[in-house]
Amino acid sequence: MKEKKSFMDRIKNMGPAAIVTSAFIGPGTITTTTLAGVDYEYQLLWAVLFSGVALISLMQMTSRISIISQKDITFATIEALGNKPGIRKMIIALVTLTLFVTGFGFEAGNLIGGSLGFADLFNLPQWVAALVLGGAAFYAVVIGTAKTLEKLMSLFVGLMGLLFFVTMILVQPDYGAVLQGFVTPSVPDGSIVNVISLIGTTLIGINILIHSLSTAEKWDDPAHLGDASFDTYFNVGIGLIITAAIVIAAGTVLYGTGTEVTSPIVFSQMLQPVLGDFARWIGDLGITSAGLSSAIATPLILKEVVPHVLGWERNGIKARIAGGSAVVFGTVLAALGQSPVQIIIFASALSGIFLPIIAIMVMISANSEKLMGKYKNNILQNVVGGFATIITLILGIRSILNFLSNF
Repeated sequence: MKEKKSFMDRIKNMGPAAIVTSAFIGPGTITTTTLAGVDYEYQLLWAVLFSGVALISLMQMTSRISIISQKDITFATIEALGNKPGIRKMIIALVTLTLFVTGFGFEAGNLIGGSLGFADLFNLPQWVAALVLGGAAFYAVVIGTAKTLEKLMSLFVGLMGLLFFVTMILVQPDYGAVLQGFVTPSVPDGSIVNVISLIGTTLIGINILIHSLSTAEKWDDPAHLGDASFDTYFNVGIGLIITAAIVIAAGTVLYGTGTEVTSPIVFSQMLQPVLGDFARWIGDLGITSAGLSSAIATPLILKEVVPHVLGWERNGIKARIAGGSAVVFGTVLAALGQSPVQIIIFASALSGIFLPIIAIMVMISANSEKLMGKYKNNILQNVVGGFATIITLILGIRSILNFLSNF
């Protein structure tokens, strides 16, 4: 007989999807969503909705694959394709490349954005702020466990999310136009990079990889499929509400004002209707907290997943180097005062390029009779997942073409 679990039981048993959601609300999301609202008001909300539906679809399949096969998505795909040496090497190489390129790009954005907020909060030179945040992230990733720090930062980010939601309500957006933005896909002139970045900041390939590995380690019985499903819907739902709230608030308060988004701390202006003179201080604290929490989470993904994929000792010296090197890279760029907007948009675009690879791997594994048996994808799951994969592939190609056009 199937055990009936209460809402609180489900909450207590959550885990893997929370990692993905914590990666949502960093300087990248704040900058990208602010930029979308400032430049296009509510017109790109459909991209937020699409990214959420696509992420839920991919994560649902990933959870099912990990629980049923007891393999993460990398080795599930290798098994589904016959475990041939050539295929094994190719998939491991692609996954490793995805982890490092995407991870390093997002880590740079995390520390650049976070250090700007910290520098503005305490009136420090940016290079000093970069060293402080970079040092804290390096310690957490390479030396410490970061569990207490992560929980504290997640609390700050959660409070910022609530604040954005309240701000969205108080600024009184045009709800008819908001609804139209959600249900009417459009790509205004010059917005393709923004669309790719909006999707890329939510649908991140390395997050799906860590979700897969964490799920396989947490649950090992089909009876937990319901727990995994609740975990996904609950956590991704919160992330999407926060993401959409930032776009809507930015579109309502800043659209048409000529505001130029040159830094993540521009979003502090959205808080003025609620916080008045305290808006900048709270905004700086929020971007610092979001930046530091993401600056810890991203290299921790490298530290956990890279050793698993390459067969290194878990938490060994190579694993620590994999995570720590990303922190050092981001700290150097932050200390040099690199432009946060360009770095963040570039990282999101890179994520959009590599995401289709992970999405295709998920679809292959979820349709493997050998791996999944009766739990393989049904027609509806294939339609939704296939559509999401095709769209991410199209956007990935557009991202590559846009990147090449700059040379």
